[in-house]
Amino acid sequence: MKVADLREHLAAALAGALRRPEAEAVALTADRVKAMGVALAGMEADAEVDPEALQVATRQAAVILGYHQEHVRRLIRGGRLAAQRVGGDYRIEVADLWPLLEARYRPPGRRRIKPRQ
Repeated sequence: MKVADLREHLAAALAGALRRPEAEAVALTADRVKAMGVALAGMEADAEVDPEALQVATRQAAVILGYHQEHVRRLIRGGRLAAQRVGGDYRIEVADLWPLLEARYRPPGRRRIKPRQ
C-alpha cells in the first residue's frame, strides 16, 4: 500500500469515528490514527509500506502513548511491550502499542496489561 493511500484511509477512519456518538470510540480511533501517522511521518507519499509491519523508535512510541521515553523502556524491559533491540535503541511494532492504547478505555479495575509470554 502506498503511504499516500494509507494516509487517506486514516483520515477517512477518523472522519467516520467523529460521526459516532460514543466518546470512547472516537478517542480510540484518534489514538490509532495518531500512532499510524507518527509511524508514517517523514515517509515519501509514493513509498510502499505494509501497515502491519510499521515500526517506531522508543521516542516515537513515547509520543504516541503520552509517556516518557524511559517509561517506554521500562515497559519493554518488564515484558509488557514487545520490541527488538536495534543498535542502542528499541524498535516497536505499531500493532504492539494497541493493548496499551486500549487499556485507557477499559473500565476501572481491568487496566493491567499482562506481561508477554
